[in-house]
Amino acid sequence: MSVTQPVRSPRRRAPRNSLNPDRILDAAIRLLDRQGTEAFTMRALAQQLGVGTMAVYSHFRGKDEISDAVAHRLLDTIELPPAGSGDPRAELREVCRGVYRLFSEHPSALQLLTMRPVRGDDAISVVDRMLALLREAGLSRTEAAGAHVALMQYTVGSALWCTRRARAMCEEGARDRVRAKIDALPRDRYPALVSLAPELLRVQDNGGAQYEIGLDAMLEGLLGGI
Repeated sequence: MSVTQPVRSPRRRAPRNSLNPDRILDAAIRLLDRQGTEAFTMRALAQQLGVGTMAVYSHFRGKDEISDAVAHRLLDTIELPPAGSGDPRAELREVCRGVYRLFSEHPSALQLLTMRPVRGDDAISVVDRMLALLREAGLSRTEAAGAHVALMQYTVGSALWCTRRARAMCEEGARDRVRAKIDALPRDRYPALVSLAPELLRVQDNGGAQYEIGLDAMLEGLLGGI
């Protein structure tokens, strides 16, 4: 007498080849933006992807290689305006706005770019384009170099300042605490700050628009009537 064996359901496995470099880099960017470079490890990245650590190593040799690839991907998001418009100021404005968007949307990008030299020409292309536009606008060699540094300092600093402030203001009751602290200041000692507190806080909340106001003022000061 034969005994019928129970039919077993096949063991479910993760889809083959479901992990690829693009998916790894997407997860790495999310992890870096959320937790910063200090918390970025191969194990943490593998956990976010829901795979074993060795699965990540099958696509990248290690954290440094992933960091380089992330930096290249982020830099590639800066869209340089078409050349030859005849309006170097407008083109400069667009380049600076692209850099601002990169660092405000991905604050970890600056850490990656300063931790180790970036291989490739992504960052170099941005610098070269800005310098060429400043020269086209009529600045001398020395003036163009100084203007480039000033614009980058303002752009990167503004992006990081706005990003950090936005994170701080996300905490429950943070805005009320700041306003209460200002209101508690002695008016006779800090009359301007106490008086302008509503306007100051409102402007600080308008980071992107405020950056562009300052950028236009800088371009006007650097280029004048050019």
